Amino acid sequence: LNMNILVDNKKISFLKDEFPLLVHGTEKTGSSFFSICLLANLLKSGMKTFLFSAYPMAKEDFRKQTIGYEKNAIIVDSGDEQDLIDALKNTPDLNERVVLIKNIDNYGVNVFNATKDLNLIIFSGDLDKCKFADNLIDKKFATKILFSPSEKYSQYDLSDLPKYNGKIIGNNHNGIVSLDSAK
Repeated sequence: LNMNILVDNKKISFLKDEFPLLVHGTEKTGSSFFSICLLANLLKSGMKTFLFSAYPMAKEDFRKQTIGYEKNAIIVDSGDEQDLIDALKNTPDLNERVVLIKNIDNYGVNVFNATKDLNLIIFSGDLDKCKFADNLIDKKFATKILFSPSEKYSQYDLSDLPKYNGKIIGNNHNGIVSLDSAK
């Protein structure tokens, strides 16, 4: 399974200056699968990755998309907050890795504090249900991708957003982001 990331129907790649990155979406909007595809694409483009998610399915999706690239990927098998914090401390090359913290709405401020200084970070989940949403709003994100309206970012009009698409607001890309299966 290979997925291309499109902005306004043109294939793009994410570069280091597009981090830190925030992906917001409520359940069933496509934000979760998008985050996994983005991390998989970054791994396959030669970057090292680190994945933390509350749910096993996301980790399985990531593994399926990255067969043959496992040596540069760290996946925290547990969805436990303390296991994440321990894994971060035990990863010597952490600053070289793109770190995806998925399901931010399941975790507390300790997760934010353990990861907030990382530059190559992706926070993904439902911002409006996240306990550290205000900390995230205060953080300067180079790129924000919204798959559903958010009370926290009410300035963005998403009324015309097609299902499973997101609005990307960033340094390099602005428009409608979507996924397309690579031929």
